[in-house]
Amino acid sequence: MTIVDTHCHIGLKKYEPVESLLYHMDTSGVAKAVFIQYAGNSDNTYIIESLSAHPGKFQAAMIVAPTDDGSKMREWADQGIVGIRLPANSRAECSDPLAQWRTAADLGLIVSAPSRPSTLLSDHFIEVIDTFPELQIVIEHLAGVGENAEPPYEEFKRVLELSERPNLTIKLPGFGEICPVPMPFDPIPPLADMVLEAFGPERVMWGSDYPPVSRREGYDNSLKFPIEYFSALSDSEREWIFGATALKIWKF
Repeated sequence: MTIVDTHCHIGLKKYEPVESLLYHMDTSGVAKAVFIQYAGNSDNTYIIESLSAHPGKFQAAMIVAPTDDGSKMREWADQGIVGIRLPANSRAECSDPLAQWRTAADLGLIVSAPSRPSTLLSDHFIEVIDTFPELQIVIEHLAGVGENAEPPYEEFKRVLELSERPNLTIKLPGFGEICPVPMPFDPIPPLADMVLEAFGPERVMWGSDYPPVSRREGYDNSLKFPIEYFSALSDSEREWIFGATALKIWKF
């Protein structure tokens, strides 16, 4: 299957250059990836350069300043960036608080949304998904549930009810985000299974969170363990989770 990593950070002043990511992708058999701009950086120049240097290999989500009314979004999109990173409760600091969501919808951008369960259930996010029902929004990091979630996961279950919205998809991270490390992971909470049941494999996509994953289980294990964990699924179902969903949503 074609494996796509939907959550990678690159940089020259923070994290690692694209060459480091390419090494890990090649070693682990990952064919394509999505650059997710790291928090606090609205200069997407290095992402543009990396896209140009490796045509067809990558897609990307930008970040813009909180004050942007959509103008910079359009400039970056004109240079080839197909997505934007917007927190689930984001509001622009301009005359139209929904300007960045509105521009994303107008341009057909994909929104990669960092979040916590509380922000996904907030009035801010509900307003967004009510106002822009066609906007493709990818919920990051398994909705930000983290390893401290405890049964019976009532808040998380409420988040999963958002799967009724067909424009929402969700990222499956390496299990080091939801389990104590080092491996072997024990116990393994049922969070990934709950997400798969709610969204279905065609709306779930794997993302490593490179390079922060290196301080957890490491890049290769962030892929290898979920693939083994879902070994009982059909080949087609695993193809969706680890590549086909991303290929469809991120316009490869």
